[in-house]
Amino acid sequence: MNSNQKKPIVYLSVSQTHGIAELSRQLTFFGFECFVFSRQSALLAAMHTTAPFAVLLGEAGLEDCTAEKILPLLHKLSRGPLLYITSSLSVAQQIHLMKMGVSDFVYFPLNIQKLIERLDVLLERSQRTPYRVLIVDDSETMGKLSADILIQAGMQVQVLKNPLDVFVPLERFSPDIVLMDVYMPQCSGDEIAKVIRQKTQFDSVPIVFLSTETNRNKQLMARSMGGDDFWVKNMPPEELVASVAMTCERYRLLRRRMSCDSLTALLNHTHIIELLEREVLRAKKETLSLSFAMIDIDHFKKINDNYGHAIGDQVIKNLARLLQQSINGDGSVGRYGGEEFAVVFLGSSLIRAAQKLDAWRQRFADLIQSSGDIQFHVTFSAGVAALKNNMDVAQLIDAADAALYQAKHAGRNQIGLHQN
Repeated sequence: MNSNQKKPIVYLSVSQTHGIAELSRQLTFFGFECFVFSRQSALLAAMHTTAPFAVLLGEAGLEDCTAEKILPLLHKLSRGPLLYITSSLSVAQQIHLMKMGVSDFVYFPLNIQKLIERLDVLLERSQRTPYRVLIVDDSETMGKLSADILIQAGMQVQVLKNPLDVFVPLERFSPDIVLMDVYMPQCSGDEIAKVIRQKTQFDSVPIVFLSTETNRNKQLMARSMGGDDFWVKNMPPEELVASVAMTCERYRLLRRRMSCDSLTALLNHTHIIELLEREVLRAKKETLSLSFAMIDIDHFKKINDNYGHAIGDQVIKNLARLLQQSINGDGSVGRYGGEEFAVVFLGSSLIRAAQKLDAWRQRFADLIQSSGDIQFHVTFSAGVAALKNNMDVAQLIDAADAALYQAKHAGRNQIGLHQN
């Protein structure tokens, strides 16, 4: 969640408050703003005043209103998901409630972590950024025509007339798709596509050729040079919008699977290091501060031994979610491996990065972890190093790792600083 974004609001609507305090506390810890309602008038007044991101309604309804009576009103006023907390339901009952506006079902005994994960997925869908489209076409008229259609559909579009300048918008605009004219005076579309494919960081960006060319052999030849598809120019506007949207969504999903860790949804080891390499080059080029941190969960083996690997995975996911929230757009977080995480702080000095890490350390230590009826606390240690002029990426990682070792050796649950 970026620093300029408000916390997503969740309304908890229940007739009794047993266990709700802990649910509210956990939701608040993970970045949601929670309000609990037990009476219809207060809930409806709040819905009229501030529409929440999501509503959780217990099957017992409210103190003065049954669930079935309040559901149609909530469905009418709600702009987001409506989750129904229940013990068990038949298929017929689920269908009946879905017709009344319920979008998701949450079952007792309540698994708070799974509920939060579900809310995370729903929140991500609601905040999905517009597709970014780069159009490369020497014809200003044709480029503007396609751009206007896609902009009206809610997409972000940049038009480039000179294909030789394509790497500037590729790096700065980060398009989800490139729509490339085939025949241009500076070079052909297949030639520039082949050049783009020499840069591994653009491997996952689909390149689609747009042309009046109908010869199938020529189309296939162009695709063999690095293009992913071939569309005929002047297709109906609705077809262009649908084709771009479907292609962007498919490749976004593929990129996420390629770059993100399956357990935490953070950047995986390979991609956090690739990102660090790019940011180091940028920091040196633009004379920016950059700090890098390594984080390790303390006594993680004991957690697995005492509570099982499923609980260990949940602890890792809890820390991952905290880190992803807390970075606030000021850097990037990845899972380095096992119970280790890596954080890139762009524009942060060593001291500032250490202060942020220490605040996260305290928050994580305060979080109540659970295994069935057993509750426990977990801590982490971290090491942070600042980029120096003579450092390369490997040396920066080694420096943060050495600082982490210092923190572990000094007793854990603290932040180590690399001072050399």
